[in-house]
Amino acid sequence: MGFEELASELHKGAEAESKKIAHASESEAKKIVKKAHNDAQAMLQQAKSDAAEFVKQESSEKLTSAKLSAKKIVDEAKSDAVEVSLKQVWQAFRENALLKENYPAILSRLIESGLSELGSRQAIVYVRDQDKELVQGFSTKSLPKQYSGGAIIESEDGKVRVNKTLEEIFSGKQPELRKKAYDKLF
Repeated sequence: MGFEELASELHKGAEAESKKIAHASESEAKKIVKKAHNDAQAMLQQAKSDAAEFVKQESSEKLTSAKLSAKKIVDEAKSDAVEVSLKQVWQAFRENALLKENYPAILSRLIESGLSELGSRQAIVYVRDQDKELVQGFSTKSLPKQYSGGAIIESEDGKVRVNKTLEEIFSGKQPELRKKAYDKLF
């Protein structure tokens, strides 16, 4: 075998080996591309799943927020309706208490109750100017204008005051009246 034959044989062997390596490389490249494609598909599926879960969670949060807002609005409307009812009850209470045929007896009971709480009959009685004639045997002063009726009974030394005004009586009954109004309305 001559040099040329040996070179030709080596060249043929190298070409065969080169084809074999190229074929193996192409096969490996196809496997890598296929794996990359499968990984991309899996990542795409996971991204879609994550996006769907995120949308579901966001939707749930917005729905919960909307329900809370709606409940707050309804609760405020109920509270407003109860307050309107209480104002109407106050007006009716005040008007009824101030009727000429009712008021002298109511005022007398309120003063007696205040004196009892005060623990002394020696007191200054604050009443409306038009009610001073109904209060006999006590030192009187004018009831502040913010009160529509009733009395404030004060110890002679001014240290103790008992509020028996119509506003104070109504204020004391408000929690109970508020509950009754709510129950009746709703």
